[in-house]
Amino acid sequence: MAWLKFLSKSYAIDELLTEDKIEKIINNESQLQTQRNIYTKGRDLVNFKSALRKYISFVQSDYSRIQSQTILSEINKIENDIDINKTEKQSIVKSRIGQGLFRKKLLEYWGGCSISKCTFSNVLIASHIKPWIVSDNNERVSTYNGLLLLPNYDKLFDKGYISFSDNGKIIISNFLPQDDLLLLGIKGSTQLVKIDDRHLPFLKYHRENCLMQ
Repeated sequence: MAWLKFLSKSYAIDELLTEDKIEKIINNESQLQTQRNIYTKGRDLVNFKSALRKYISFVQSDYSRIQSQTILSEINKIENDIDINKTEKQSIVKSRIGQGLFRKKLLEYWGGCSISKCTFSNVLIASHIKPWIVSDNNERVSTYNGLLLLPNYDKLFDKGYISFSDNGKIIISNFLPQDDLLLLGIKGSTQLVKIDDRHLPFLKYHRENCLMQ
């Protein structure tokens, strides 16, 4: 990850990365190697190429399908759990897709988008801070494990391109292209409209496990 982070400062490391682009990056880096104070050894070029290829493998993997199957498996487990009543099962499952009580509680708490304050609820997405799949059943329906976000913010947060500090200030991943920040509505001053101490464990989890750094 450290090698990708270093390269992302100069190159677009994204889903459009190809073997040809990797070769161009490595060729360019071999020429720049003598001009910097770190990654100056021949072995570093090998590490760069290995990291870039692993990134391509991850992007091309069936990660989304596997994740979906895991979620479906977890939902089936909940539905077959005899220790959870029908109402609780429905609430937990609906929280996964941002519906039902979970969404209602977020609408009541935030009153609009957690960042922009937009109140057009039809376009706002109920998003878990600590992902649903790794949360326990109480966390899955907790008001404090949720943000209400416009689609652009939701996608960036879900993919780990942004996160938030304990005071609600935005943290921007190095993998988010700087040229696109304004187009996506992201500024250095962007922050959550309010924060509660009960949000903090969930935000900490997201920073440590979901944010791409």
